[in-house]
Amino acid sequence: MKNISKIALLRAGVAPVILGAALISASAFAQEAQGAADDAQNDVIIVTGSRIARPDLEQASPVSVVAAQEFALRGATNVENVLNSMPQVTGSTSGADNNPGGGIATVNLRNLGTQRTLVLVDGRRYVSFDTTQVVDLNTIPSALIERVDVVTGGRSAVYGSDAIAGVVNFVLKQDFEGIELNSTYGLTDKGDGQYWDVNGTIGANFADGRGNIVTHIGYYDRKSVYAQARGFSRNALQEDVDDDGNPFVFFGGSGSVPQGRVTLPNGNGVDFAPDGTISPYDSTTDAYNYAPVNFLQVPQKRFIISTMARYEISDAFQPYLQGQFINNRVTGELAATPIGNSTPLGTGADAGSLGPLRLHVNSPFFAPSTQATFRALDTDGDGYITTNNYGFRTTGIGPRTQQDERNAFRVLLGMKGDIGSGWSYDGSYMYARTKNTQRQTGNVNLANFLGSVTTAFQDPTTGALSGNPIPGVAGGGNLVCANGVASCVPANLFGIGNLSPEAVNYLGLGATNIEEYTTQVATFALTNSELFDLGAGGVGVALGAEWRKESGRTDPDQNLASGNVAGFNPGAPTQGEYSVTEFFGEVNIPLLADQAFANRLELNGAARYSNYSNAVGNVFTWAAGGLYEPIKGVGFRGQYQKAIRGPSVNELFLGQTVSFDGAEDPCATAAATTGALAQACLAGGVPQTALGSTSLSDPALVNPPTTVLGNPDLREEKSTTWTVGGVLTPTFLPGFSATVDYYNIKIDGYISRLGQSNLFQACYVQGLDQYCDSISRNADGQVDRIVDTNLNSGGLKTNGIDVGVNYSFPIGGDNRIALAFNGSRLLKFDFTPIVGIPIVNECAGRFGNSCGQPTPKWKHTARATFITGPATFSAAWRYLGPVRDDNDDQTFFFERSKAQSYVDFAFSFDASENFTLTGGMNNAFNKKPPLSASAQNGGNGEQSNTYPNVYDVLGRAFFMSGKLRF
Repeated sequence: MKNISKIALLRAGVAPVILGAALISASAFAQEAQGAADDAQNDVIIVTGSRIARPDLEQASPVSVVAAQEFALRGATNVENVLNSMPQVTGSTSGADNNPGGGIATVNLRNLGTQRTLVLVDGRRYVSFDTTQVVDLNTIPSALIERVDVVTGGRSAVYGSDAIAGVVNFVLKQDFEGIELNSTYGLTDKGDGQYWDVNGTIGANFADGRGNIVTHIGYYDRKSVYAQARGFSRNALQEDVDDDGNPFVFFGGSGSVPQGRVTLPNGNGVDFAPDGTISPYDSTTDAYNYAPVNFLQVPQKRFIISTMARYEISDAFQPYLQGQFINNRVTGELAATPIGNSTPLGTGADAGSLGPLRLHVNSPFFAPSTQATFRALDTDGDGYITTNNYGFRTTGIGPRTQQDERNAFRVLLGMKGDIGSGWSYDGSYMYARTKNTQRQTGNVNLANFLGSVTTAFQDPTTGALSGNPIPGVAGGGNLVCANGVASCVPANLFGIGNLSPEAVNYLGLGATNIEEYTTQVATFALTNSELFDLGAGGVGVALGAEWRKESGRTDPDQNLASGNVAGFNPGAPTQGEYSVTEFFGEVNIPLLADQAFANRLELNGAARYSNYSNAVGNVFTWAAGGLYEPIKGVGFRGQYQKAIRGPSVNELFLGQTVSFDGAEDPCATAAATTGALAQACLAGGVPQTALGSTSLSDPALVNPPTTVLGNPDLREEKSTTWTVGGVLTPTFLPGFSATVDYYNIKIDGYISRLGQSNLFQACYVQGLDQYCDSISRNADGQVDRIVDTNLNSGGLKTNGIDVGVNYSFPIGGDNRIALAFNGSRLLKFDFTPIVGIPIVNECAGRFGNSCGQPTPKWKHTARATFITGPATFSAAWRYLGPVRDDNDDQTFFFERSKAQSYVDFAFSFDASENFTLTGGMNNAFNKKPPLSASAQNGGNGEQSNTYPNVYDVLGRAFFMSGKLRF
């Protein structure tokens, strides 16, 4: 088994090896080439994507292999940094995510979503980080990785649910013997973003090699980088249109401002000076720049201990175990809490928003001139006026911080062995559990806020309350909260710096959220690699059964659960579980070999029957494919698969929670002034005078929350995937391989919530009243709340072509050049959020508020490596094609993003037999990310004025690492 990665690299003709083939040293090629070829003939290995042991890595589905040395040459101690650069992978959650964040790292094949990519470790399920059932790549010890196999396309017949997009299998080092110490340090050219990884692995064989035990311990520390530290992210970009409808951007931000902003009953928007005077509010100059105090790189500390052991008692009885413990601590930091009329309040049937706010016109918090202005608007003379739109920022309380501490462990116990006549068995049980404790500071108690912002005068003698000064009492009476609660502290949020320490203590709120998730898997399989021979090789079969149970819960504290909190989004508890029992089978049939025009012909098939304990019930998946090599060195392959994905615990049982999408309100567009759209907007609660008004969608005034809910009646997603490709490994050009593969994926019953943009379209443009019920508006016609439930409502179609080329050749003496290229051309990526309604998001080559992350039509990676003796020099080119905005009906200031190229350099030097030094520079030419204002600021971007999981946000960076072996 220890030669698997070398076989993978040297037999690149049928398993396209990306990034890896160029990375083996010259001595490895010289000394191992013949040995690897012999191993390929004599050893059997387990290929990712199959349970049948084979003598090679050749199979009908394309397999991409990333060798361990690629991680070293990138200085990547977090594995997502390498995987996200693969053309088949779309950037997903990483260390650049601050809002939302949590310090997790995930992988997203084909941009189908992280929940549709099955992550395995040594061919088995691993640790899910929460109820989404997604694996946090931070929990996989990178120093133990032998290679990473990436199989694109549905593999549910082999592995069960979640493999619609494909499988990423981390193959760990087996039978490790000796001691290995690693240390890596990196930082940017600005001297920040430092990270340090130190780890050690010790392993030993015993009982004449029949047993082995390996223990790995690692510690990782990554420092924070604030958005303030980079020019492109220092100021929050705001997007708007001028009087002629032309888009423009400016340094803006949020309409929830530290000085306080209110819209008066006469429609005028004002904000407050520290002395209580007011002036007209101008979003282009007065909005709050929240950007600099957000993280561009979240800080992280991680500790991992991993142990693997096996012992061969006999050929028929070989017990083994694996155990991992991971402690991962991450802190996210956001600007001080914003509070406005659309701030969510309450949960369940009582859910709503803060809504209108009463202002005490005679409050001493206001200057005399302000009091006079307000009194003129107090038509009933009760001492109060009402504002339907307002925004405050509690900077006096400080920033919002969330500390996530995840403790995860996994135990795998199993036994395997040969039982005669070519049959072998493998049975195992896995228990994995993750507990995350989130501790929040900087939140605001909404009940206290509502009481403390609206004040009144109190008669010191009678205790009576009045909005007007009490005659004959000095100062008009004591200033107290209008709600009459004795403990309530009046809060002066009208003007920067006016909030008293007593009010800070009264308004400020800490909160705690506990998340727990457990996965149990019991598997038993019987395999025979040579059941019989039709003359072209052994027919292989695998039969087995699997039981899996998924359970999780989220327990927010009372304030979060009740919705009595602003800052981090509130949410009701989530709790649920389900189980699935499955039976599977697989067959591989070599039909012809070494024949004229049939050097090789092989067919394969797989099937799985699953019984879910939830609404999914009974499902059946299958796959069939084949390999055909008419002449040696020229091959063709194809695979057809039916796959499924069962809904996750989160999708089934999510308690009511909150999201902010920032979509444009159709009633704010010019088209809303007449016709059917105008009638729909009027019926939805928009006043006639507000039709087509930007006040309905101005991000400085309006940012409606979406209430998101789980759905226990969800059914499974169903997908059809087929691939067809060719492989060229000419015998006259040793070391060369080229592959071309076409893929086609269709998903029905796509599970998702519809999103604000699609709900707007379904209600107002398509005229479907059932979707209008999800949208509520305030008295000014502004959307203040949307309800969005997970549904099997969508469909997705995507296809494209993958290309891989590898060439390694000697150039004399002990020198060698290795070249590797991997590219992917996206032909189609069409998402239909509501099947049957003509809303289709065509996302190939696009990005924006409907398609999300940029999805270029062309992506590639290339690496050139020169090996001379103990030294290796390497250069890599990462390319992302241009993209354009996905909304053809709206013109944004940033309509297009140019192609992005990143160039990396690395070297490695074997200073001795025991010590290797590696260093490098990533993003050598300091390429800056393309810009776009966030959706919540009226633009088409994500966070930090860009898409930080797709584009490099830290700039040029350096690393140095050392490896010591004994």
